[in-house]
Amino acid sequence: MSSNGKRLYKFGAFNFNVEENVLRRDNKPVSLTPKMLELLRVLISHHGQIVNKNDLMRAVWTDSFVEEGNLTFTIRQLRKALEDDAHHPVYIETVARRGYRFIAEVEEVFAEQQSKNGSSQTSFQNNGFAANHTPKSKKFLIPIFAACALLVGIIIVGLWYARSKSLQTDTPVLAAPFSSEKLSTNGKVFIVVISPDGKNAVYTNSSGGKQSVWLRQLESSNNVEIIPPSDDAYFGLEFSPDANFLYFSRRLRYAEGQADIYRVSIFGGIPSKIISEAQGWISVSPDGAKISFVRCYYREEENCSLWIADALDGKNERKIASRPRPIRIGDNKISPDGKTVAFAVGQSENQANEFGLSEVEIESGTERELTAQKFFNIKSLAWLPDKNGLLLTASKIPIKNSLIWRVSAATGEVEPLTKDSESYSALSLDKEASRLVSTQVKQDFRLHLFQMENPAAGRVLADATTVAFAPNGKIIFSSIMSGNDEIWSINADGSGQRQLTNNSADESAPVISPADSSIFFASNRTGAVHVWRMNADGSNQTQITQKTGGFPLFTTPDGKWLYYQSGLNRTLWRVAIKDREEQLILNKEKYRFAFSPDGSQVAFSEKQGEERILTIVSLAAGQITKTFHPGDRKARVLDIAWLPDGKSMIYILANNELENNTLWRQPLDGGTPQQITDLGNEEIYQLALTPDGKTFAVVQGGWRHDAVLLKGLK
Repeated sequence: MSSNGKRLYKFGAFNFNVEENVLRRDNKPVSLTPKMLELLRVLISHHGQIVNKNDLMRAVWTDSFVEEGNLTFTIRQLRKALEDDAHHPVYIETVARRGYRFIAEVEEVFAEQQSKNGSSQTSFQNNGFAANHTPKSKKFLIPIFAACALLVGIIIVGLWYARSKSLQTDTPVLAAPFSSEKLSTNGKVFIVVISPDGKNAVYTNSSGGKQSVWLRQLESSNNVEIIPPSDDAYFGLEFSPDANFLYFSRRLRYAEGQADIYRVSIFGGIPSKIISEAQGWISVSPDGAKISFVRCYYREEENCSLWIADALDGKNERKIASRPRPIRIGDNKISPDGKTVAFAVGQSENQANEFGLSEVEIESGTERELTAQKFFNIKSLAWLPDKNGLLLTASKIPIKNSLIWRVSAATGEVEPLTKDSESYSALSLDKEASRLVSTQVKQDFRLHLFQMENPAAGRVLADATTVAFAPNGKIIFSSIMSGNDEIWSINADGSGQRQLTNNSADESAPVISPADSSIFFASNRTGAVHVWRMNADGSNQTQITQKTGGFPLFTTPDGKWLYYQSGLNRTLWRVAIKDREEQLILNKEKYRFAFSPDGSQVAFSEKQGEERILTIVSLAAGQITKTFHPGDRKARVLDIAWLPDGKSMIYILANNELENNTLWRQPLDGGTPQQITDLGNEEIYQLALTPDGKTFAVVQGGWRHDAVLLKGLK
């Protein structure tokens, strides 16, 4: 076949002109984005063949870093344009876990190709474009058609150029070179927002166990306290469009339940409460009339919901979206035109990328997905001007750091904007999108060792997040000191430190089998958290759970069963180590489970009215055998461990702000609980005991949050 002339692919009622990059249906142009056209070209040119996902992404997004969600989204949009059904495809077939295949019959033709009888085989024939066979009476139409074709081409190119410009927005903060300026260095600035005019930033600050709210003039670096220190905890800040008022959500630090939303003049005065029972994510409409916010009652049928109300006084509340458990709604932002609210929605309990971005119309409640891309967690959102896209902070497994991402409102395409090693949380743009403030977050948890006989004299052994003791005296722990959460081993004296896993995903929660010293651990390297097993030296890493997945807790002394906590709903399961059979054991959702040394009983904390109790359940009978009141009946039980003799337990209590940590001992014969030691105010991740009960470990530390000003992200 000759390669001269214009090449077309004909399929069904469509023809695709490769040189013009135009798809027509019944000779009428079909509106497609440049990426949809390129994707169609690749699929058609390999029709009948499976094209794997990686090859498609490399071919279509040659100069960009994109995720598989971009491909999925573009495939879905292309199917809509072709009126194809993914479940009963005529054109594009999905080949599970491999890629896509164009299955329709395709005819490839050229404009100058002639058949044996002299007639053209291309779609131009029907339009009178075959030059050697055009009747004289119709030759005068050629200039008209040519002019029309030229006009259509100009329009298509113009639309493509406009779309390209929208994707390559000249938003100042995106067009300027990367620039970052620290606004704080004390690690205690959890929330920061920038004023619409970009001149001021308002932030929360913690000092002496109290929180206050400050205003910083960005040009002069002058800081002014606008709300004095108090025992309140702040969860959200938002400027009014005229920058004269500040909205914030807060509650007493030691109280339970949700926060309340207040409104106060930026120049001072007494805050007025406008909304009760809300989370920290709030947004005010561009005209200042409406406020959106989130409530989470954690009910089965309604875990979290998105609301709208009058911004002046909180009246006329109306629910516009909700989700059942375990799905939650996070940050939300009213669009620049005031008609919709973008909101983060999903779950991250099983450490999978299952958090997405949606939009709901305020008046009708109609929802749509803004992108097919999913994240591990979306922390904060900000609309770009003219509603052409959003910025968000989110992590995406296996990348642990939370990056700043851009989402195109037109195509749903997603791209990461930050490439440094920092992890970003809060996010706020000024009205012109020339300045952005965020918070950078760093994890700082350490492994502390204590002797039970002298618990006041502890020592720090290593940076860690979770820990377990092996029968041979080795300490197995997870740590981010290599940049990722990995499993390590170390001797009790700090010598012999060794890395056992090396994976970009999160590896944590080690448990050692007394039967053969093998190590079980949690990993989300397959996209969701599952239990894995490896030898004591890190070799032979094998996935154990296949169904619900979760975090290992205990192996039976005979080495036959591993008990684990579901990552999705925190219920108790077990898996047969040999044949991998998985069974639900206790359908109770608990923060922590602690096993007796023989594995016959499990202990956990639960609420009874306004008080907390310790409950022990027989696994064989599935019934409660004992309950105890902890030393402080209103304190939170952070973790529990059984002593080796099985006659008593130790547990850690803390207040609602995870401070004032104390270690207690509870005899199981019903004696009075005894406080062993004070563990300070730093947040506690985990408690662990050596097999002989003489030493215990506590993973303790906190998170550092500092505000930064970004003037460029290019």
